[in-house]
Amino acid sequence: MTLAIMERIVAYSPFRVSFAGGGTDIEPFCSTMGGAVINTAIDRGVTIIYTPDNYDLEISSRDFLKSVLVLSEKDSADVLHKMIGLLRQFGIDRGRLSISSGVPPGSGLGSSSALTTALLSMIYNHLGIAKPPSEVASDAFRIEREYFGITLGKQDPFAIAMGGFKFMQFSSQGAQTLPLEAGSDFWNEIEKRTVLIYTGKTRESSDYLREQVKRSSMGDSEINANLIEMKRITEEMYRAALGNDIVTFAHGITRGWEIKKKLGKKVSNSKIDTIITEALSSGAMAAKLMGGGGEGFVLALCEKDSVEKVQKSMMDYSDFVIRVSFDPSGTRSRKYSGIFPQ
Repeated sequence: MTLAIMERIVAYSPFRVSFAGGGTDIEPFCSTMGGAVINTAIDRGVTIIYTPDNYDLEISSRDFLKSVLVLSEKDSADVLHKMIGLLRQFGIDRGRLSISSGVPPGSGLGSSSALTTALLSMIYNHLGIAKPPSEVASDAFRIEREYFGITLGKQDPFAIAMGGFKFMQFSSQGAQTLPLEAGSDFWNEIEKRTVLIYTGKTRESSDYLREQVKRSSMGDSEINANLIEMKRITEEMYRAALGNDIVTFAHGITRGWEIKKKLGKKVSNSKIDTIITEALSSGAMAAKLMGGGGEGFVLALCEKDSVEKVQKSMMDYSDFVIRVSFDPSGTRSRKYSGIFPQ
């Protein structure tokens, strides 16, 4: 093994769990009517390591089981090739960049925004550019939508870049974040009662969100009425969080999920319905699918003494059932200089 003195930049973005309001943060609704969401960053995420060298830029991803080079033209529309193009826009065409993720891509935890915010954090660190988390989030949202062509809500890049357990409001004026106090009784109770159940598949959330965007843009009264009610429920849940009212908070998750299913024909399916029903039967206070719909992770908020029972029960339906901790920090990066194996 050869050792060499070199520089590395390690960037990390946590995934996010959305408790309420997903869908109200999507244009055009959030600019015209105002969106409201409750989410938290969690202790799983995306890690990017960039090692400068004198060779053509290489990007490798453990999750995609693929690597690409800067000069490669094949499959130029895929994610890794698009990342090559983005890095070249910032003048980065040398070195090695590796990507690893704590969960499969497309699983309803904001993985696209986690990847994009981590990538931007690495780029800005490398170029010596200092930006606050809100600006990194705004840049990530624009790049995801305009460069990668992803239909997404505004909460993902902001939730991930800023971190913490929080209530967020979106309007034509921007984003406002109202954190829920880290280490508070409510934070601790929700954190230790949260279980995530993987449905066994991934999907591109844009496919499920485009129907909502189209109908909302056309002034569909049913869609907009449902989103207004979802926003109202989210605001009620925020008041419940401030009052340490877990029962009302959980009830809001259930009501929000019932409304979410009305936003698109394929938001749920029989497998998801079965997992949610069984989770509730095993001791969950509330359960919902996260993300745009179709597949991904189901969130279960358990009764105080039922976490173990719910987790064991869900192992009959999924090979990946996990407890999580909330991450008070968001996207971050750090530059290291030292002796590393080549």
